[in-house]
Amino acid sequence: MKFHERQLRARQNTGRLLILYILGVAGIVGAVHCLVAGILSEGRDFLNPQIVPFSVGGTLAVILIGVAVGKASLTGGGRAVAEACGGRPVEPGTLDLTEKRYLNVVEEMSIASGVPMPGIYVLDEESGINAFAAGHTTDDYAVAVSQGCLERLNRDELQGVVAHEFSHILNGDMLRNIRLTGWLYGIMGLTVVGRVLFEAAARGEHRPRRRDDGGKGVNIILVFGLGLLVIGWIGQLFAQAIQAAISRQREHLADASAVQFTRNPSGIAGALQKIAGYSSGSRIQSPKASAFSHMFFASAIDSLFATHPPLDERIRLLDPAFNPEIATLAGEAGSSVPEGASGFSGGIESRAVTRAVVEEAEAVPTPTGMAAAGRFLAGLPEAVAVAVQEPFGASAVVHGLLLGREPRTRKIQLAHLERNVAPGLLRELLRLLPVLDTLPVLDRLPVAALATGALQRLSPDQYADFCRSTDALVAADRQVDLFEFALQRNLRRHLAPHFEPMPPRLVRHRRLTEVAPDCGVLLSCLAQVGTAERAEQEAAFASGVTHLGPEATGLELLSVEHCNLTEVEAAVERLAQSTPEIRRRVVDAGAVAVAQDGVLHEREAELLRAIADSLGCPMPPWVEWETPAQA
Repeated sequence: MKFHERQLRARQNTGRLLILYILGVAGIVGAVHCLVAGILSEGRDFLNPQIVPFSVGGTLAVILIGVAVGKASLTGGGRAVAEACGGRPVEPGTLDLTEKRYLNVVEEMSIASGVPMPGIYVLDEESGINAFAAGHTTDDYAVAVSQGCLERLNRDELQGVVAHEFSHILNGDMLRNIRLTGWLYGIMGLTVVGRVLFEAAARGEHRPRRRDDGGKGVNIILVFGLGLLVIGWIGQLFAQAIQAAISRQREHLADASAVQFTRNPSGIAGALQKIAGYSSGSRIQSPKASAFSHMFFASAIDSLFATHPPLDERIRLLDPAFNPEIATLAGEAGSSVPEGASGFSGGIESRAVTRAVVEEAEAVPTPTGMAAAGRFLAGLPEAVAVAVQEPFGASAVVHGLLLGREPRTRKIQLAHLERNVAPGLLRELLRLLPVLDTLPVLDRLPVAALATGALQRLSPDQYADFCRSTDALVAADRQVDLFEFALQRNLRRHLAPHFEPMPPRLVRHRRLTEVAPDCGVLLSCLAQVGTAERAEQEAAFASGVTHLGPEATGLELLSVEHCNLTEVEAAVERLAQSTPEIRRRVVDAGAVAVAQDGVLHEREAELLRAIADSLGCPMPPWVEWETPAQA
């Protein structure tokens, strides 16, 4: 079977198992109804219209309350899960060489995939080789590795493990895991209710009773409680079995994706081989490990239902010596990483780019992207690299990035900062400003993305001050440019959930025709921001519309008056309420439009990345650009 076909099969199998999970919940509801109807009607009328609403509604209520309790326990996101398992956040200025290597690997993966920096944790008390990623979305996710990972894995093996965890993030497994955990809590709720009723009735059996009918009522409760206990226990076993089967499918997909990201199967295979060879293996000692066992890189506990495929099976699929398909995939790395390629070159307004490269842009790290991310981090001025790792410095960096290059605007902005920010922050900003001014234009958003993780550790009051001062900097010249728009949207999207109550974003649009006008706004703006030639604008717009498909037929290129950032923001807000498939198609169509003329301008790149990030489809920097000479 082909590599990508195996990925597709894993996704399809997961879908079938999710359907089975839903059917299992329906079966539990039906079983409880039969229990209630059997007791109340003495087995004569299982379809009594007076019983059905009571039994079905009551069962669903108990399950949903359990789901709510389970989800409430995970509202803190990935950091809460990491801390519950005994995780310690890695300090940015750590002197431990293994922790520095770990930080560097995560930074590379974050930049290459276009997602913000996660919370980074170490499980100090765990000598087994294991890791996990947790969180609802990329706004609140965390990556944790055991101390055994840091001590026993080399850089390639650690990179393979981190790539595996990032694939869970990018494949949407984190949210799926939390939802499955919530439903498992719901089914466990039936067991809890059954146990309470059974124990209460059992105690009542031993109390003296004055009337025979009282004893009958106790017996009914006893039978009902015992029935709920049995149904809940069987349902819990069934749910755990399905959850484990889904987890095994996603582990295969994550292994395959890690190889796709790194083109280095020996890294992740080496980590699995060391797990097989060490006495402590991948075992996690934390008592919380059982609740989150399906999130780990390898089996964390001994369980009736295996949440991970057997180690020898995973190694056999990954080792090129046993799997020629993986060997072929790994061999492609030589052609995908050109000598001397640089994805973060600056000082120019546009680069030549092939249409195929942009059409295939996805939020996945590639070997070329990771190599470019490594060069970017290595070339980042030390003062900036250190500053973005802690909240105070990260705040100063973002303020510095928002300072205008035009002297009059900068003077107004600095005067505002003198009056409204802490003197220490202003001093740090002025210290970093000469270095920030030398950053190439296309380095600014990646630097801001690196700062996001540290900014999430601001206090609520500091965050409020940060928002007020950055908003004032943007408003100083009474206009918002593309970089300011992109940076503001990026920061608010990834910071707001940590500091402000955010209502759940509902899916309101399931057909592209419902948001076609908004697609027209985005494609018109992208077509016009890269060129002033009407014919080129129309060609770019037409290519994007064609990529959207027949549902977009009839869209026309809007006039310049209707193409502004206010319209873009409104269109993005509506599109954000569409399905993931629609959002991905819109981003892909935008990428095709900007690549129509074979030239990618900085303004196009910043606008498209802002749109993609706002729609939850983060786009990594395009590092496969050709140089002007090659073009």
